[in-house]
Amino acid sequence: MAHRFLTLLTDFGDADGFVGAMRGVILSRAPAARLVDLAHHVPRGDVAKAARVLARSAPYFPAGTVHCVVVDPGVGSDRRAVAAAAGGQRFIAPDNGVLGATLDALGGPVEVRIIENPAAMRAVVSRTFHGRDVFAPAAAWLAAGGALEAIGSPAGSLVRLAGTAPEVDGERVIGRVVEVDTFGNLITDIPADGPVAVRIGGQALVGPRPSYSAVPAGALVLVTGSLGTLEVAVRDGSAAARLDLGVGAACVASPAAAESGA
Repeated sequence: MAHRFLTLLTDFGDADGFVGAMRGVILSRAPAARLVDLAHHVPRGDVAKAARVLARSAPYFPAGTVHCVVVDPGVGSDRRAVAAAAGGQRFIAPDNGVLGATLDALGGPVEVRIIENPAAMRAVVSRTFHGRDVFAPAAAWLAAGGALEAIGSPAGSLVRLAGTAPEVDGERVIGRVVEVDTFGNLITDIPADGPVAVRIGGQALVGPRPSYSAVPAGALVLVTGSLGTLEVAVRDGSAAARLDLGVGAACVASPAAAESGA
């Protein structure tokens, strides 16, 4: 039996046994699978956050890894359950936009199938717990060596999350906060590309600085985040709390020299 990594990404938390049920289904069908938890405290139903978690994690796993994503506010509706392959990795998820950024990042040919084969699901499927009855057994099917093409018919195009790129206005780039991480850092959609001055929440910051520790404790700092975009932080604190800002907050970046001469 194949020994494959199988990752789990959900919004279930760890208090109700939902993740445990999924693990039980997987290990019953693919006992050699090596389970890895990406995250289980994604905000409830936050597909965009789950998409970012997957995009920042999946590319670092070895070829052959199976990723199972269950952030599924449309469970029980007519949304599709899909299996996908890209960059040597495979994915099980609802077709709600959660896979798009990761498949784009991995590049190369992408194959997507609708999960239809009864052998890749539990015999009885609850309308409220597809994580246990559809996604977990389908992920186990792939981890145990099941063929992607046997899981169902071609899916065609996937649902894509609605999104807007930062606006370019002369030398200014007008973006927004797309995520607040566990530390309260404000992660923006503005690419880090040389020295800039950023205005956000009534504050002006120049950077990016080389690290969070480049400023005194409690000070605001502008850095390049791990995804290559500008990030506003407070050393040893929370920028979200300090500035009382969250997802969607406006952020404007200008060349540092132009800003300082204004």
